[in-house]
Amino acid sequence: MKKINIETWHRKSHFNYYKDFDMPHFSITANVDITKLYNFVKNSEKSFFATFLYYVMKTVNAIPELRYRIRNGEVYLHDVVHPSYTVLAGEDLFRFVNSKFDEDFAMFIKNVDEDIDQAKIGSGLSDEPNTDNLVYVSAIPWVTFTNLSHPFDTKHPDSFPRISWGKFFKEDEKVFIPVSLSAHHALCDGIHVGKFYQLLSNTIESIE
Repeated sequence: MKKINIETWHRKSHFNYYKDFDMPHFSITANVDITKLYNFVKNSEKSFFATFLYYVMKTVNAIPELRYRIRNGEVYLHDVVHPSYTVLAGEDLFRFVNSKFDEDFAMFIKNVDEDIDQAKIGSGLSDEPNTDNLVYVSAIPWVTFTNLSHPFDTKHPDSFPRISWGKFFKEDEKVFIPVSLSAHHALCDGIHVGKFYQLLSNTIESIE
């Protein structure tokens, strides 16, 4: 993790302009072609959620602007960020799960599978305090949404990116999934979100 010298940072003016907004996050939703990933999961019988989460987090970690965090008015750049996601347990209630991201696909899938199993036998809803090397992730597999908003605690603002995806759909023999990304505008601009979608699509397209 590296502390950013805001005075010499190329985003200084943008940071100062947006950092005190009541709602500084902006969101973009786009459909992502996951045809190769869909076929890979179907043929390998792996979890779609864990597999797609791997490619999402691999993409996030390749974009520095999605690894910046604001802490006590200062900006830090994490070397690696990890997913904090939700899973359904009993009574249609969800629980938070944090997993360690690993570049090794098999190790990451193992981490997620074990963390989900552990969460399902736990209880309550809690988050780890003083941890900002996370990306908030959620799946909404019941809806092919075209837009999405998140709850924000304006009394306790944060700078976590939020990524959600919905129900995939087929079109012209291809498979698409809606993906929403919300990011803090003091740390990130539309061009960086665009890079996220571009790189995610390219990474999925490279699956053999």
